[in-house]
Amino acid sequence: METDKAAGPLFSKLPFVQTMRWLFWLALTISLWLTDHFLLPVLGPELWRVLLALGLVNGVTTWLCRRCPGWRGWGVAGLLFDILALTLVVAFSGGVMNPVASLYLFPLLIAALTCRARVAWLLVAVATACYLSLFRWYRPLTADGHPHQGAGEPLFNLHLVGMWLTFGLSAVLITAAVSWLIRRLADKERQLRQAYQNQQQQERFLLLGMESASVAHQLSTPLNNLFLLAEELEQEPALSAEGKAHLDTLQRQLLLCRDVLWQLKHRAEAPAGPVWLFDSLRGYLARWNNLRPDVHCQWYDEGLRQDYRVWLDEPFWAALLNILDNAADAGENRVELYTTVIDGRLLDIGIHNRQGHLSEEQLRRAGLNQQESAKPAGLGMGVWLAHATFSRLDGSLTLRNHAEGGVYARIRLPLRLAGEGSPCPVSTGGADAAFSAGG
Repeated sequence: METDKAAGPLFSKLPFVQTMRWLFWLALTISLWLTDHFLLPVLGPELWRVLLALGLVNGVTTWLCRRCPGWRGWGVAGLLFDILALTLVVAFSGGVMNPVASLYLFPLLIAALTCRARVAWLLVAVATACYLSLFRWYRPLTADGHPHQGAGEPLFNLHLVGMWLTFGLSAVLITAAVSWLIRRLADKERQLRQAYQNQQQQERFLLLGMESASVAHQLSTPLNNLFLLAEELEQEPALSAEGKAHLDTLQRQLLLCRDVLWQLKHRAEAPAGPVWLFDSLRGYLARWNNLRPDVHCQWYDEGLRQDYRVWLDEPFWAALLNILDNAADAGENRVELYTTVIDGRLLDIGIHNRQGHLSEEQLRRAGLNQQESAKPAGLGMGVWLAHATFSRLDGSLTLRNHAEGGVYARIRLPLRLAGEGSPCPVSTGGADAAFSAGG
């Protein structure tokens, strides 16, 4: 067999296959013994050798499966040997006239349950060809020392051909039906896992939203108190010039905090509408610069000459600024931003910081789970939220180590154009215009 993902979700393990193969060997042996004792003497030396060889192969494959469980080809090889062994058994005991030939369906059913579809169909073809070969190569059954009569009659031959056609049709129908059911079960299981992951993600979003609302509410009271204290200090006649300068700085920072809390509430309540993409990006970068004046962000527009009026949800901007924050923290307050629109429909954003390095494990898990964030690489709650946000918007976020050093984040997002009107010119200027978000 091959991999669990390609097989059925319930029967894809090798122990199940080996157990079924032992049951097949037991059923074949018992049926031949009963036939030999109560109907016709069919158990000759050849059949005993075939049964012993089949039992020996079962034992060897069982031992190999336990010793090398990673390679699942033993199961397929065992099922193939079962079909060949059954062909020899039927050939030495009457050929197609032997009803034991119906046991061909057993390994085919196991293959349909446990193997990839192409492997199951291959075994169906092998079994059908083996069954067909029994019309020519077989040892006739005898009763009381006389060959079984009727084998040469046209009607009886027609009956045997009908048995072969019935077997072929049954094998095809069973394999097709079981393979389809197994694929449906695997798809349902995959959908359930995805739904469970989405539900967990939604619960984490809800929890973060509630925590954010609580924090904003808790900050409003001490912020108002600080405003009152600043006003009282401003009235102090003995305040020195240096103290007044510090007080002015304090008031500006308090106003900035108040604006951030107000924007948080305003963005949550504001209805969504179409915006000019790069004009809005310039505004968000300017506001981000007010929050982080020590950061220098170099923006390259990759030769863009026009803006695009698009529908963009507010979470997109929050996620983008989250990645910029991570990049600035990791890159010692220096970030390079690259923007491109592909075919007028796909936004491609690159964010490069030239510090830090991500391990293979971090790259593999980036965005899928919250990780310990130790600068200069980043990868905390912000990256997880950004990854989830871009995924909800049918976009993607990928991280990789840049060849020139540092970490490169790439964001790709399908654009929903607001209309086909005249494009708005981009005011950045040249092919590699730079937006400086700080000194």
